[in-house]
Amino acid sequence: MNVLVAGASGGIGGAVAAACRMKGWRTVAVDRADFAKEGHILENAQYDAFVFATGMCPVASISNTTDEIFLETMRVNCGLFLRVVREIVSRRLYSQDGMKIVAVSSVSANEGWSGGGAYCASKGALSALARALDAELQPKGISVEAIEPRYVLTKMFREGAGRMGVPESLAASPESVADDIIGKIERAAGGK
Repeated sequence: MNVLVAGASGGIGGAVAAACRMKGWRTVAVDRADFAKEGHILENAQYDAFVFATGMCPVASISNTTDEIFLETMRVNCGLFLRVVREIVSRRLYSQDGMKIVAVSSVSANEGWSGGGAYCASKGALSALARALDAELQPKGISVEAIEPRYVLTKMFREGAGRMGVPESLAASPESVADDIIGKIERAAGGK
C-alpha cells in the first residue's frame, strides 16, 4: 500500500502517517512548505490512498476577517486539496486498482460559530469539493470523501475551540480519527 499524507507534521496527519507506517505501508508525506514549490510537488509513484489533513483555523470576528485572511484560509483548507488531486489525476499517479482519497473537513462545514466565518466557509467548500470530485473521478476508480469530525485534540483545537472554552474532554484523539481513516482506506482497497 502506497499512501500520500498531506499534513503529516500535524495532529491528525501525523497520527495517520504513524498508523500507516505501523501497518507497513509506504507513507509519503507532503507539508505546507512543499506546496510553495513551483511545478510538481509529488514524486512519481502509484498511490493507493491520499489523506488531506492540513489546514488553518483563524478565529476572528467578521469585522476583523480581512479579504487576505479569508482567501488564505480558502487556499490552504480547500485549494491545496484541489491542487494535489489535480496533480494525481493529470499525472496518473493513482493505482490501477483504484484509489481512496479522504479529506479531513470539519463539522464546521455544516455548523457555524462566532469567529469562524473563514474556517467554516473553507470546510464547507472542502466537503462540497470532495462530493464533486467523487462524482467526477469514480469512473477512474478513485473514490473521494470528506470526513467531518467535531473536535479533535490537536494544536488547532487548542488555538481555536479550546480558546473559546470548549473543554478538551469533548475532543477525540487524533489517533481515533486516524483509525477511522485507515478503516476507510482498507475497506476501499479490500484489505490489500
